[in-house]
Amino acid sequence: MLELSAATGEIDLKYLDESGFCMWSEPSYTYYQRGEQKRLEQTKRRGRRLSIIGLLQPLISFVYGLVIGGVNRKSYIQ
Repeated sequence: MLELSAATGEIDLKYLDESGFCMWSEPSYTYYQRGEQKRLEQTKRRGRRLSIIGLLQPLISFVYGLVIGGVNRKSYIQ
Protein backbone atom coordinates (compact mmCIF):
# COMPACT_ATOMS: atom_id res chain seq x y z
CA MET A 1 0.00 0.00 0.00
CA LEU A 2 2.83 2.41 0.81
CA GLU A 3 4.62 1.48 -2.41
CA LEU A 4 1.46 2.22 -4.39
CA SER A 5 1.12 5.62 -2.70
CA ALA A 6 4.77 6.34 -3.50
CA ALA A 7 4.26 5.32 -7.15
CA THR A 8 1.39 7.80 -7.51
CA GLY A 9 3.45 10.56 -5.86
CA GLU A 10 1.29 10.88 -2.75
CA ILE A 11 4.21 10.17 -0.41
CA ASP A 12 8.01 9.97 -0.48
CA LEU A 13 8.85 6.41 0.57
CA LYS A 14 12.30 5.91 2.10
CA TYR A 15 13.90 2.84 3.69
CA LEU A 16 16.21 3.21 6.70
CA ASP A 17 18.66 0.57 7.95
CA GLU A 18 21.44 0.58 10.55
CA SER A 19 24.22 -1.91 11.15
CA GLY A 20 27.20 -2.02 13.49
CA PHE A 21 30.64 -3.55 13.35
CA CYS A 22 33.28 -4.19 15.95
CA MET A 23 36.89 -3.78 14.86
CA TRP A 24 38.01 -6.25 17.54
CA SER A 25 37.14 -9.91 17.64
CA GLU A 26 38.06 -12.44 20.24
CA PRO A 27 40.48 -15.19 19.25
CA SER A 28 38.57 -18.21 18.02
CA TYR A 29 41.42 -20.70 18.18
CA THR A 30 44.63 -21.27 20.13
CA TYR A 31 47.59 -23.63 20.26
CA TYR A 32 48.73 -25.42 23.40
CA GLN A 33 51.14 -28.15 24.36
CA ARG A 34 49.89 -31.65 25.02
CA GLY A 35 49.08 -32.07 28.71
CA GLU A 36 48.56 -28.31 29.27
CA GLN A 37 45.22 -26.65 29.81
CA LYS A 38 43.87 -24.71 26.84
CA ARG A 39 43.62 -20.97 27.50
CA LEU A 40 42.71 -17.89 25.50
CA GLU A 41 44.34 -14.56 26.23
CA GLN A 42 42.36 -11.44 25.46
CA THR A 43 43.79 -8.07 24.60
CA LYS A 44 43.11 -5.18 26.97
CA ARG A 45 41.96 -2.74 24.28
CA ARG A 46 38.90 -3.74 22.34
CA GLY A 47 38.38 -0.68 20.15
CA ARG A 48 35.13 1.09 19.47
CA ARG A 49 32.04 0.12 17.55
CA LEU A 50 31.55 1.48 14.02
CA SER A 51 27.93 2.03 13.00
CA ILE A 52 26.61 2.79 9.53
CA ILE A 53 23.12 4.08 8.84
CA GLY A 54 21.63 4.33 5.36
CA LEU A 55 18.53 5.93 3.88
CA LEU A 56 17.34 4.69 0.47
CA GLN A 57 14.69 6.20 -1.77
CA PRO A 58 14.49 3.68 -4.65
CA LEU A 59 15.61 5.03 -8.06
CA ILE A 60 16.10 8.50 -6.54
CA SER A 61 18.72 8.70 -3.79
CA PHE A 62 20.88 6.89 -1.25
CA VAL A 63 22.41 8.69 1.72
CA TYR A 64 24.54 7.12 4.46
CA GLY A 65 26.48 8.12 7.53
CA LEU A 66 29.23 6.56 9.63
CA VAL A 67 29.29 6.95 13.40
CA ILE A 68 31.91 5.80 15.90
CA GLY A 69 29.86 4.23 18.68
CA GLY A 70 26.15 3.53 18.59
CA VAL A 71 23.40 5.38 16.73
CA ASN A 72 20.84 7.10 18.92
CA ARG A 73 18.41 9.98 18.42
CA LYS A 74 21.05 12.64 18.99
CA SER A 75 23.65 11.18 16.60
CA TYR A 76 20.94 10.40 14.00
CA ILE A 77 19.75 14.02 13.90
CA GLN A 78 23.32 15.33 13.53
